[in-house]
Amino acid sequence: MEAHRVEATVRPDGTLTIEGLPLGPGTNVEIIVLVKERPKSTAYPLQGTPYQFDDPFSPAEPEGWEAER
Repeated sequence: MEAHRVEATVRPDGTLTIEGLPLGPGTNVEIIVLVKERPKSTAYPLQGTPYQFDDPFSPAEPEGWEAER
C-alpha cells in the first residue's frame, strides 16, 4: 500500500479538499484524517514542571499518612 502525506485545513463549512495527489482517475483510496494539533494531555499533570521524584515507586513514610492534629 502506498502512502501520500498531504496537509490541509478544514473549511468553516466542514469541507476538506485534497489537491495534487499523484494518482490516476478511478484509483480507489482509503482516507484517514489525523488532527495535527492535539490538546495537551492531562495524563501526566507534572510533566514539564520543575518537580522531580527520585524514587517515585518507593513506599511513603508512615508519618506521611497521618493527618496533623
